[in-house]
Amino acid sequence: MPHMRNIVDEAGEIIAIATDDNTLIGGHHRLAVAASLAQKLFWQDTGEPVTLDPFFRRSSHRKTA
Repeated sequence: MPHMRNIVDEAGEIIAIATDDNTLIGGHHRLAVAASLAQKLFWQDTGEPVTLDPFFRRSSHRKTA
């Protein structure tokens, strides 16, 4: 079972929850807003910066009308 990890902003507020294999569990909209505002995001458990590319790469398969 994958390990759950929190993604936080610079103030320590939880923005999203993801697995250690970069599957978003919650906070999709908040993560997108933070990315559009160029906010720095971090893994809560390690303090390492979060790379957003793996989260948004998969969403490009969505079909639009």
